[in-house]
Amino acid sequence: MTMNTYSITEVCPHDIAYIKVIDAVCGCETTVLTCTECKKELEPPKTEC
Repeated sequence: MTMNTYSITEVCPHDIAYIKVIDAVCGCETTVLTCTECKKELEPPKTEC
């Protein structure tokens, strides 16, 4: 998979995203939606138990 690099003047379209697990403790997961191309977090982290 090729990684694209964006300059300051270009804007990443955030077309493809994935859910990244930040932490998992005692059956609770903290996840965040992250852009595949620029690695920016698209939503604040969520904790689900």
